[in-house]
Amino acid sequence: MNTSSPLDTCVVMLGSEEQGYRARATTYLGGIGCRAIVVDGASGEQMRDALQRELEQIDAPFVVLARDSDFMLPDALRMAEAWLVANPQAQGVQAYALGMSPGNSTVGYHRLGGAAHGQSGPGVRERVLAHALSGLQPWRALLRVGALRAALADASVQVAGEDWLVGLSFALLRQGQIPTLEQVLVVSECRGQAGDADALAPVIRALRQWDEQQAGDFADDEGFAILRQFVLGTAAIDAAPLLFTSAWSSVVHEPERSFEPRQYVELPYYNATVFRQLSALEFLLHAWPVGREHVRAVEGAWVRQRDLLQRQANDNRKTLRARYWEALAVNLFSPQVCQLLLEVLEADEAEAREELQHWLDRLRQVKAPELPGRLAQTASGHVLQALAAATLDAAARQRVQKRLAAGKGSQVALLVLDLEDDDAALQRTFDSVVASGLRDFRIVVLKAGILPAITTTRDTLHFVKVTTDNVVSHLNQTLKQLSCDWLMLMQAGDELAGSGLLRLQLELAEAEGLKAVCGNDVQRDSEGRLVAVLRPGADFDLLRSRPDLMAPHWLLRREEVLALGGYSETCRQALDLDLLLRLVEANGLAGLAHIDEFLVIGSNRCETMLPDALATLGRHLGQLGYRGQVDQGHEGRVLIDFRHPTTPLVSILLEAGDDMQQLATSLASIQQRTRYPRYEVLVITRGEQRQETSLGGRARMLASPAVSRADRLNQAIGEARGEYLVLMSDRSQVSSPGWIESLLNQAQRPEVGLVGCQMHDEAGQVSHAGYELLESGQVHASWLGLGVGERAEAQGLDVVRGCQAVSLDGLMIRKDVLEALGGLGQSEALDVELCLRIAQAGMLVLMVPQAQLVNQGVPVLSEVAREALVAQAPWAFARCVAVDGALGIAPAASASGPRWLSELA
Repeated sequence: MNTSSPLDTCVVMLGSEEQGYRARATTYLGGIGCRAIVVDGASGEQMRDALQRELEQIDAPFVVLARDSDFMLPDALRMAEAWLVANPQAQGVQAYALGMSPGNSTVGYHRLGGAAHGQSGPGVRERVLAHALSGLQPWRALLRVGALRAALADASVQVAGEDWLVGLSFALLRQGQIPTLEQVLVVSECRGQAGDADALAPVIRALRQWDEQQAGDFADDEGFAILRQFVLGTAAIDAAPLLFTSAWSSVVHEPERSFEPRQYVELPYYNATVFRQLSALEFLLHAWPVGREHVRAVEGAWVRQRDLLQRQANDNRKTLRARYWEALAVNLFSPQVCQLLLEVLEADEAEAREELQHWLDRLRQVKAPELPGRLAQTASGHVLQALAAATLDAAARQRVQKRLAAGKGSQVALLVLDLEDDDAALQRTFDSVVASGLRDFRIVVLKAGILPAITTTRDTLHFVKVTTDNVVSHLNQTLKQLSCDWLMLMQAGDELAGSGLLRLQLELAEAEGLKAVCGNDVQRDSEGRLVAVLRPGADFDLLRSRPDLMAPHWLLRREEVLALGGYSETCRQALDLDLLLRLVEANGLAGLAHIDEFLVIGSNRCETMLPDALATLGRHLGQLGYRGQVDQGHEGRVLIDFRHPTTPLVSILLEAGDDMQQLATSLASIQQRTRYPRYEVLVITRGEQRQETSLGGRARMLASPAVSRADRLNQAIGEARGEYLVLMSDRSQVSSPGWIESLLNQAQRPEVGLVGCQMHDEAGQVSHAGYELLESGQVHASWLGLGVGERAEAQGLDVVRGCQAVSLDGLMIRKDVLEALGGLGQSEALDVELCLRIAQAGMLVLMVPQAQLVNQGVPVLSEVAREALVAQAPWAFARCVAVDGALGIAPAASASGPRWLSELA
C-alpha cells in the first residue's frame, strides 16, 4: 500500500453494530496515511447529528464518508485530492465503487452502479437525472469540509430514518455539480439482500416535499419520475452483478482471477493498478475476516483446521506434517498453522521453509486476532464448547469404566459404512472411538476397495469388503454373526462426541424394554460448520418431518433389527429411517427413548437421503392404512398429507374477554380467512343468565353465568355440535386460510389427542410455539420472541412435532376425547393440565405450525399456578434442557462434573 506521504483527507467512518470492522478499518487507513474518525448512532438522525459535531473539529481540507466495512484505494484518493486542489471552485469529486463479497480465501467482486452520464444541462434537475441513470452515490464523493457541512445543514430535517444518506446525496447535488473521475475510489462490502423499493416510498415523498418548499424543480410528473429513479438507483436496492472472483491457493503466487461471461469494460475496474491494490486488500481481508457473512464463510474452514491440528496418540513427525499441509490448504491465512508446519518441515525442504516463513511474517504484520479466540465466538465454537463440557476427564472416565467392569455391561457394535474407500475419514472415526473411553465394543467396517487386514467377527475391529450394490446384504449377514446387544450405524468420518455414548452404555445395562435410543447430534453442513441438532425426546412426528436431523445415529437393539428382517435393500440412502419406521409399525411408540447427550458428530446427508426417505415414508403411510401424500419441503423438511376421507364438523369455541373490538376482530378473521367449509363459531361470554343468541351465518353467542372460566367452556363444549373442537381466545386472529385443514390433518389420526396452533405477533415474532416442562419447575415457552429472520436455524419450529403442552388461545381436540377425560379441569393452568391428561391417556400432543394465528402475547402462568402444577404433576417436569436452550447440555451438578456422574454409587 502506498504510504509515501500523509493524505490531506479525513475519512469519516460510519459505524455499524459489528465492532470488528472498526478495528480493521482503522488499521488499514493508518497504513495508507489517512486520518480517520468514527461516528456512531442508533438511527440515521443520531448518525447525522454526530457527523455534524465531528465536522466542527476537523482541520483537514477534505473529507470522505465511508462505511466501516469500506476500503478507500489510496491511488485514487490521491488523484481526487490533486483534482480538488487544481479545481478550487468544485465542492467535491467522486469516482467509482466496486462491490466485494469475501469468502474462504476468495473474494467475489461486483459492479456497483453504472458508467457516469453526461449532464444535458447545468441545473439541479439535470444533475439528479445524471446520477439517477448511473446509480453513483454523491455521498461517497471526496468533498471539501465546508461543502459537507452546508449539505448536512440543508438536509438535516428533510429525510428521516436510515435513508439519510439519500437525502444527503440530494442536498449535495442541489449545491452544485460533482464531477466523476475514471478511477475506483472505494471497495465496498456487499452486505445483505437487495432492498425493497416500496420501503423507499417515504424517502421519495420527503424529497418531493423538500423540492416543493424550494424552487419546485421536480414538481411535474417527469420530475417525480426522476426523483424516484434517483432514490431507487442511489439506494442500491438492485442485486449487484458478479464481475470476477479472486482466489488464493498459494503462499507464493498472486491470486487467480476468473471472470464472468458478462463484463462492463466501460467501467474503470480493469487495470493493473486496481488489481495490485486489490491483492493487498484481499490479503488483509483474509488475514483479518470480520462481519457476520465473512466469518460465516470461513467458519467451516476454521473448524476443519482445528480438527487437523489435534494431536493423536499415534502421531509422528510424518503424520503431523501431512495434516498441517492439509490444514494450510484449507485456509492459507492462519499464522498458527504456518508456525506448526514450519516446526515439522524436513531439512531438505529449505525452499518451502523460506517461502512459508515469508508468508508468516506478512501475516504477523497484520496483527489480527488469533484464530482460537475467533472460532470460539462463532456458532461452531459454541458447539465445540458444549462438546468439551460434555466430555469427561480421565479420572471421570476411569470411574465410569470401573462401574461398567463391575456389572453386566451391554456390548455395542459400531457399523461403519466406508463406500468411498476413504482411509483418512475412517481414521478420524477410529481416533474418536479411542478418545471416547468406550469399553466392550466392536467396530465393523463395511468397506469398498482393498481391505487393510483379514479379520473375523470375533475381532474388535472387523473389515468386510462390499460394493454399493451388495452393502446392505453384507450388513444384514454381519448382524446375524455378531453377539452384541446394541448397534449403531455410522458413516466413515463420523466421530463419537463427548462422553455421551459412554454414559449411554452405562445406562443401557440397567434398561428394560428399550428397543431404540437416540441422543443429540452434531452435524457438519456442506461448508464444514457445526450445527447442534437438539432432539426433544424420541419424537416420532419430528422424525417424519425432519428425517435428515432425526434419523441418523440411533442405538438399536440388535434382536429387534433381526426380528424386522434387517435393513432394507430398497432404502440404501435412508437405512436408519426405514428401520425406525418399520419398528414403530410393528411395535408402536413404546420402547423408544432419548438421552440428553451428544452422541455423534456427522455430516448432514439431506440431499442424498431425501429421495429414499420420501419413498419409505410413502410406504409407511400405506402400511398405516392412509392413502396419503408425502412431499419435499424446504431444506430437508417433509410435508405429510394423510388425506383423511372425512370432513367433520368443527366447532370453534371463541372465548370473549372484556374488549369488544378485539372480539369483533377475532371473529371477523375467522369468518373471512377460514377456507374449511364445515365449521360453526360459538362465542362464549359472561352473562347474568344462560342464553344463546344467533349472530348470523355460522356464528352464535352463548352467554353463561358461570363464575369460573372452566365451567363456561365446559358448558359451551356441551352445546357444540362439532365432532372436533377448536378452543380459541379472542386474543387470537386467523392468519392462514388452511388452518383448520392443517389441524384436522393431525387431529384425525387415532393416536393424536390434541393439536396446537403456532402463534406470532404483528411483527412476526413467535408468541407461542408450545410449552416445555423443565426439571427446574419452569413452564418454558419455546422460541418465544424469535424473529422472522431467525427462524431458519430453529430446528423443528416450522414442522409438525410433539409438544408437552400448548396454549388454550388456539388448540383443537376431538370432542369425545375431551368428554372421556371429564372436560376441562378447574386449575388456572387449564391448557397445560389438559395436555398432561392427554399424555397420561396415551395420546399425543402436537404442534402444527401450518395453523398460524396472530396473537400479541399468550398470558404468562402465575407463580401460584406454576407451583400448583408442579405439585400436581411432578413427573411431567423431567426435561433437563429446553429444545431452544443451551445446546442440549444439562448443567453440571458441581464443578466436579455432570450430575449423572455424581449419582453413581
